[in-house]
Amino acid sequence: MKKQINHFFSILLAIAAVFAILSCSKDRPPRKGVILEQRSLILTIGASEKLNYTLTPEALPDPGLIWTSSNENVATVSSEGIVTAVNYNADGPAQFLATIAAGTAEITVQTADEKYKDTITVTTTMQALVDILDLPPMKDQFNSYFMMGNIFVPNDASPSEIVNQRLIRHYNILTPENAMKPDALAPGRSTYNFNTADRMVNAALASGFKVHGHTLLWHQQNGAWKDRVARMEKDEALVVMKRYITDIVTHFNGRIYSWDVLNEIITDGASPGHNWELSLRKENPWFAAIGPDFIYEGFLAARLADPSVILYYNDYNTDQNGKATMIRNMVQDVNARYRREYPNETRLLIEGIGMQEHHNTGVAVASIRRTIDLFRPLGVRLSVAELDIIGQSWSDFRANGGAGANRHDRANVTNNGLREQARLYGEYFKLYMDNADIIERVSLWGVVDNQSWRSRGLPLLFDPEGKAKPAYYSIISALESVQ
Repeated sequence: MKKQINHFFSILLAIAAVFAILSCSKDRPPRKGVILEQRSLILTIGASEKLNYTLTPEALPDPGLIWTSSNENVATVSSEGIVTAVNYNADGPAQFLATIAAGTAEITVQTADEKYKDTITVTTTMQALVDILDLPPMKDQFNSYFMMGNIFVPNDASPSEIVNQRLIRHYNILTPENAMKPDALAPGRSTYNFNTADRMVNAALASGFKVHGHTLLWHQQNGAWKDRVARMEKDEALVVMKRYITDIVTHFNGRIYSWDVLNEIITDGASPGHNWELSLRKENPWFAAIGPDFIYEGFLAARLADPSVILYYNDYNTDQNGKATMIRNMVQDVNARYRREYPNETRLLIEGIGMQEHHNTGVAVASIRRTIDLFRPLGVRLSVAELDIIGQSWSDFRANGGAGANRHDRANVTNNGLREQARLYGEYFKLYMDNADIIERVSLWGVVDNQSWRSRGLPLLFDPEGKAKPAYYSIISALESVQ
């Protein structure tokens, strides 16, 4: 009984408190002047948001508002009330990703006569917050510069369409990650398996995508029969190679926008002064049997099989001057030979160079600019073909297992590393836009971190939940800076 009485009195007290608040609010004058609609805001570093406000009747129609930040190292605010998260507090846990670094700043808006003002607390964070499907399509945002591409896998395609909504929203050209590599298409000599690739290509075309074919000739992911190629006589190997390329390219005739005819034929560590023919990978079975001529003959076979398709050479470490110079010299010589042998042709034989750009925080934008400047006089198209940037140095990534380690383990990526990653993504995209007259495509090698082949380095624009990291906001900032 005593408990019931106490409970009854508690209810009466609560009701009395509500009436007291209501009666006080009747006597309290309404807030005047400029009033912010939010009291607090959380933004991923790099993200921006316009702060909305109302003006009460007592305020002037045009009060000349002044916006200020208590800590511009953490968050800035423009004269239009657009707040941008720029950093976290210096004493935050920068070295540990397990604890997300954050910062705070007070954003104040006041009238020019300082009669009225209001304040909002902004928290900045390295944590990704906004879902990829809630963001404006990147393919539209960068439309006036280049195509935005990504990879796709069999599960992304039904028999009739692309079913991955993230790809549909943001990209307009797709590269099969593995389904069109040599071992997938040709498990045996003159034995082809097109079922998966056909389904993927047809679904992509039906959904409005272009498709980049990857790749015809490579020293890896070959069927076992390619091991026998290296032991063939040159003439026999040439016949086999031409038949192989012709069969595949003819099969996809009219459906493929561009092809990687050759992939990664230049050795690592080449010097700019080397002869490019002496810098070819000896482990490539076609080179072992045919010699340097396999390059020209391979491209020529692809051109004859589908004259409409754009033919690319694709390689990594193109930021390194030695390899880039060997690629430049090779493309220059092959195209010169084509002009001599086909003087009436108006197109180049090698029409494009794919710069893979699997980078780390140690690859400065200046080295990429140097390579673009080196390739420009060739008159070819360029594509950023396989872009990802791990959030750490190459030595740190390798020390923790590299790409071959458990992809679900983080390779000691820090908040500082992800901030540096974001800075580089922004600088790279600014460079790409500056050279958009020759760069036709920027393709990321994956959508979300946990699906990347280098997932341990958290290399992409979106986290495993598909939310936008600081790297995403950095490329959007780069876009806004040139518009």
